[in-house]
Amino acid sequence: MSFLRRNALTIGLVGTLALAGAAGFLASVAFSAGSPAAVTTVTVDVATGPTGPAGARGAQGPTGPAGADGSLSCPTGFVPGHLVINAPKGQTTLFTCIKQ
Repeated sequence: MSFLRRNALTIGLVGTLALAGAAGFLASVAFSAGSPAAVTTVTVDVATGPTGPAGARGAQGPTGPAGADGSLSCPTGFVPGHLVINAPKGQTTLFTCIKQ
């Protein structure tokens, strides 16, 4: 028996795994190519004091304008950046528009 016939299943599995890994890598490159680079990073520390009383409910505001579709475009005076929120139960990072 030849080498290929004896190891056909192993060769097939390795080839399938290599193709799946290549497809995952290409997908990650495609999805990350469109995001703008962060210009700034802001860190917010959340206080751990007691919760205050609830305030009165306000009136509902008017509906805002429709946003742009598909990509992050910050309004004038804002730049793309990371907002890091430190809370007692952990840290959260958001990619958003931050006022300069």
